Amino acid sequence: MNKSPINLPAFGSAIAGQGGIFAAIMRGPTVDSVQQLPYALLVSDATVGEIEDVAWGEYNKNVPGTSSRTDGKANTDAMVLANCPAALRVRDISIEGHTDFYLPSLGELNSASANVPEIFSEEGYYWTSTQDSRSYAFVQGFEYGDSYWDVKDVERRVRAFRRISLELLNT
Repeated sequence: MNKSPINLPAFGSAIAGQGGIFAAIMRGPTVDSVQQLPYALLVSDATVGEIEDVAWGEYNKNVPGTSSRTDGKANTDAMVLANCPAALRVRDISIEGHTDFYLPSLGELNSASANVPEIFSEEGYYWTSTQDSRSYAFVQGFEYGDSYWDVKDVERRVRAFRRISLELLNT
């Protein structure tokens, strides 16, 4: 089988019609013991996809299904079912007709931090969708690059992410 090569845009490029900025290529999740295809990770523009001052969720409340360090979409789905404020706010975002935005996992936000740190605010911290326990979830800062597990009812920033197939990156 002869496939056309994928010509990747530069990290930090806006991907026309896809609602975001190219931040990383991620390994696909394993679903029912089947490894899914890799995907391109997009980060929304801050002017339309960033929310300040929102809590991850309720302190001392476990949210099953939010421990993945690589699958922010699955974590966010579980957060929505548990009425977590950060996830509900991100799911309300619509950019260029796309409404499949989610909170990034720890690994997804770390990848974006490594490739395109300049698109994030250096003020405050950003929530991920990765929960550590009933009281803590992971946050990432961009001023000094620090990260840690923070109390879930503290208000932090969130940024909408989405994933697309690599073929949609062809330039």
